[in-house]
Amino acid sequence: MHPLQSVKYILSTVSFSLLLSSSIAVAAQNESKLSLQWLGGPTMLIKFGPLQLLTDPMLGEGENAYQMGDPNEMFDLSKGPDVIDHKRLTELPDFNREEIDLSILSHTHEDHFDQIAQKLLDRQLPFIVPAGATARLAGQGFNNSQELAWGQQWQLSENGYHIEITALPASHSTDPDINALLGKGNGYWFTFSHENWKKSLYWTGDSFATPELLQSLKAFPSPDIMLPHMGRVGTSGPLGQISMGAKEVLALMSVVEPGVTIPIHHSTYELYLEPIQVLLDRHSSKAGKLRLLASGETYLLE
Repeated sequence: MHPLQSVKYILSTVSFSLLLSSSIAVAAQNESKLSLQWLGGPTMLIKFGPLQLLTDPMLGEGENAYQMGDPNEMFDLSKGPDVIDHKRLTELPDFNREEIDLSILSHTHEDHFDQIAQKLLDRQLPFIVPAGATARLAGQGFNNSQELAWGQQWQLSENGYHIEITALPASHSTDPDINALLGKGNGYWFTFSHENWKKSLYWTGDSFATPELLQSLKAFPSPDIMLPHMGRVGTSGPLGQISMGAKEVLALMSVVEPGVTIPIHHSTYELYLEPIQVLLDRHSSKAGKLRLLASGETYLLE
């Protein structure tokens, strides 16, 4: 190679390397900090930097995805419903169970923590659970759980990525007697921070906008994201409605005023009675931004 050509080659290589380095730097600056993948039902895979959280693990598939009484069928409340197999209507998206750092439970009903998840998840996996739930998890072989009563917090950090989790009230029914029968659950407020970057997420759990919840939410600003649990479950059975429908979600959106609402706990199982289309039909821009995810789809927040 001619010396001049050699110099031109070196300068060209250096320029390309600088351009590539600049592009990588810009890509790193624009990289999404928070990733939310809906795995179906109440199950979300939340990735924040090196940290991965799994909410309400539902890992069964097919005709007998999980076993639980059917709240949509009529039964004697004093005896309880017959336990039956429940069908999953969508495939479970692929994800790596070994990379999960923490699992978050709203409550321990089998439609939020199914038998397959109980079998497959690492027994040493840390769990955040509602008050009073550690004994049940211990009976299932999970001894690394941390109870959070309403208002209590838990934090985890790695490589400058920090997550703060606050337990909020979650009432399965607006009827006090039914709510007591079904047991206390949690919603959760997440704060994600990294250097000067900070975002918030409100995850409702199976809840209604009770006065106690609305009072608790006054301590927080409008979240960047709200993940309401829907399905309008139970309306045809003796328990009555035990999860929100479109009407309740739209009312909650008007109070909470999230940056974007991403409904979950719908469409995946036959258990859910109200089609998600009802929310889409009733939603207007005045209610705030609505984002519907397909099973397996990921929402990125930069």
